[in-house]
Amino acid sequence: MELGNLPEDSGKLIQGASKQMDDVATANFLIEEIGARRHIGDMFRTACRELRARFPHREDPENQWTERRLRGWWNNESRIVKHFQMVELYETAEALRQARDSHAEYKAKTERLRQMAKLRSAARAGDVAPR
Repeated sequence: MELGNLPEDSGKLIQGASKQMDDVATANFLIEEIGARRHIGDMFRTACRELRARFPHREDPENQWTERRLRGWWNNESRIVKHFQMVELYETAEALRQARDSHAEYKAKTERLRQMAKLRSAARAGDVAPR
């Protein structure tokens, strides 16, 4: 059947279903980024801990982050990802990515400094004449 022959509502339903599945897939990707791609149970615990720390929602217990909510998306038991949830997932994943990048830069810099100090001490040891 050609796309032009479909009723007007069909296009909206197809687009709506696709959008929801894309939201769940995006949420799962962000959960994986936040949880640092560990064993699945550890990944959910880590992601939930990070999300609760950043967005506790104490005044609104219905919207608090739970492992069950994350598992619901992961296991495709839930197709609904609210806008604020997607924003919070994205902000958390982005903040953790920046922290991981800066930590990697720090480790690389300290490794270079350590190597320079090692070369310098080796050069000094070679400059001294033996007795």
